[in-house]
Amino acid sequence: MARPPTATYQLLKFSRRHLLGPEHPDTLFTMNNLAVSYAGQGQYAPAEALLSQTLELKRRVLGPEHPSTLNTQCWLARVYSSEGKHARAEPLFRETLEARRRVSGPEDEGTLDTATHLAQSYQAQGKFAASEPIAREVVEIDRKKHSDAWQRFLAESLLGASLAGQKKFAEAEPRLLAGFRGMDVRKDRIAAPDRYHLDQAREWIVQLYRGWGKPEKAAAWREKW
Repeated sequence: MARPPTATYQLLKFSRRHLLGPEHPDTLFTMNNLAVSYAGQGQYAPAEALLSQTLELKRRVLGPEHPSTLNTQCWLARVYSSEGKHARAEPLFRETLEARRRVSGPEDEGTLDTATHLAQSYQAQGKFAASEPIAREVVEIDRKKHSDAWQRFLAESLLGASLAGQKKFAEAEPRLLAGFRGMDVRKDRIAAPDRYHLDQAREWIVQLYRGWGKPEKAAAWREKW
């Protein structure tokens, strides 16, 4: 029977710490992967603890703007978000985004991914005006570079939700509908841990129509899907 990924990473972490030392890049790489494996199983407490430790070591050993350091930093922020600790996630996402823009450029995949997570963090805290320009930037870049990717439609949905949160309902509606439908027809490409984005996008449409005073449309969307 094959070992589950978490068990494999646990064994690698132990062996690499013993053979290479606790600050060797390979040891840090394995620590990060073990933490991500924990997060993927919903074990956020051990993931958070291990990512925090790994981030501290990477900042010292590799430097604060090394791509590997920024990857761990973004994952720690993602775990905070999964735990509902949005106030802790936001500054980490913001710091990571600023660094990735400098190091890799605004159109890099990691930059766009971080920008999307930051927009989601703002959205979760009701900071709709802060979320809007970031989501808009991702939408514009994705339209040029990733026109058929499901992430492009996630950004579209985020932009719509940001507009709806500011009561810009007429502008938000086509964004939200396009975002949901774009993800829905590409749902087979969405990995299982990310499928929640589709449910969230539908819920944003329901909230749009409720806030806009169109309860019949809100009910239709809740029942239809």
